[in-house]
Parts: sequence; structure tokens; C-alpha cells
Amino acid sequence: MNDRDERSLREIVRLCDDGARLAGRGHEWYVSDDLNTPGLAAESIIIKIGENVARLSDETTAVSPQVPWSSIKRMRDRLAHHYEATDYDAVWATISIDLPRVRAEIAPLLPESPNG
Repeated sequence: MNDRDERSLREIVRLCDDGARLAGRGHEWYVSDDLNTPGLAAESIIIKIGENVARLSDETTAVSPQVPWSSIKRMRDRLAHHYEATDYDAVWATISIDLPRVRAEIAPLLPESPNG
């Protein structure tokens, strides 16, 4: 795995962890903010994950075909370019259900960090 791919995968894992922390606050918290700050934060995380997936080489994505790489990129495109039609219930499902699954598939691809 090249250095760029490793950095991108580590960033995806970090962002999945951020999403888990948001989801851990609960759905009631997510929907209760009149300004939709939690939804916007979750949306930003998903977009950033999609950006990092787009940076990955074909060699790296081919190693794990079970990861929905193209779906992740499509979700990013939808959120970034069709923001007026954003379904924040789908965003919630993504951070609370899909991101933990994605993290579980991606984390084993990473070499052991030299810092532990």
C-alpha cells in the first residue's frame, strides 16, 4: 500500500470514529437542534470520507471489494452537489449504521502504526 492510500484510510477510520461519537449522542439529540448543527456535522463527515475514498488507488480498493467504495463516493457526490435535497434521516442512518460497518472493513487493511 502506498503512503497516500495509507493516510487516506487512516483518515477514513478517524472520521468514522467521529461519526460514531456523533451517533453516540443519540437520535433525539440529532433531530432536536433547530439549526440542524448535528446533521450538518454528520454530512461534513460523510463528504470528507467520500473525498478520501476518491483519493485511493485502484490497487487498494481492489483488495477489499466488500467495502462499498462506489456507494461511498456517490453519497459524497449527492451531499456535496444536491444539498438542497439532503435527507438527514439517511445521513443519520449512514453515521449510525453504515460507518461502523465501513470502519470494521477498512481498519484491518491498515498496517500496524509505529506508535502503537
